[in-house]
Amino acid sequence: MNPKELLQCGDEHRKARDYQAAVPYYARALDIAPGNRRAHLSLADAYRGLGETGKVIEILERYLATSPVDAEAHCRLADAHKKARNRDAALAHYRSSLALDPRNRYALMGLGDLHHKADEPAEALACWEPLLAMIPTLVNVWTQVGNIHRKAQAFDRAEACYRTALDLEPGNGYAVFGMADCLRGLGRWEEALPLWEDLLRRDPDQQVLTRAGDCYLRLGLLDRAQEMYERSLVHGFDKATLLGLAKVQRLGGDYEVAHQIYRQILERHPGDARTLALQAEAVAEQTAAS
Repeated sequence: MNPKELLQCGDEHRKARDYQAAVPYYARALDIAPGNRRAHLSLADAYRGLGETGKVIEILERYLATSPVDAEAHCRLADAHKKARNRDAALAHYRSSLALDPRNRYALMGLGDLHHKADEPAEALACWEPLLAMIPTLVNVWTQVGNIHRKAQAFDRAEACYRTALDLEPGNGYAVFGMADCLRGLGRWEEALPLWEDLLRRDPDQQVLTRAGDCYLRLGLLDRAQEMYERSLVHGFDKATLLGLAKVQRLGGDYEVAHQIYRQILERHPGDARTLALQAEAVAEQTAAS
């Protein structure tokens, strides 16, 4: 068989996900034509399918040593280094890929993800915003960008990202949560409430229960707020939940229970400034009410 025939046989096995069977065909093609680009990339893909990241790195580094201006190969090598948790090498190869092809979507995606996981939001946005300008249908990237803006309390910008994500994929849970939390940050409690109730129907985890409780509390629905906080605490201690529950007790005039809750928090977080301030407020309220 000539290299073209060997590559075709390898491709058939790889498309069938029989990566082990594909490897010998690609390897033989490389033996015959050591400079064949497609054989290098295909052999690396087969080893990637087998989960042999070390082999992927070895093959692509060998190829790039003689063909250093291949943006796709740099990106694939960066992906492999990322999977192997070789962050510096992954960064270097994503950057090499983008230097050769600034519109490489996979390099922008991968580099942005590396920066995001390292809590480098500005660098992540520098990758993901151009990516969204090129491909505005990436729901997961819209939600990630929204999360960055929400964490920075840029709620208007975050809301726009989540709305775009929900236009593309109505009901996306990550976007619904982000949107609800943005509306919470903006004080738009009535708009947020249906979203929290939607999330409660899907998966009432501790964070959702607490956030929903906060929303009910702000809307003066104290019984519902208390129910959410108490359900949240079934999952374990949570300072934010307990503070919300204490507020419910204060609004209901049950200051003794509120003080018990503050003491419970302070046992876990001695000297917590916010809890001490709220405890002092409660004392002042109780004194004024008596």
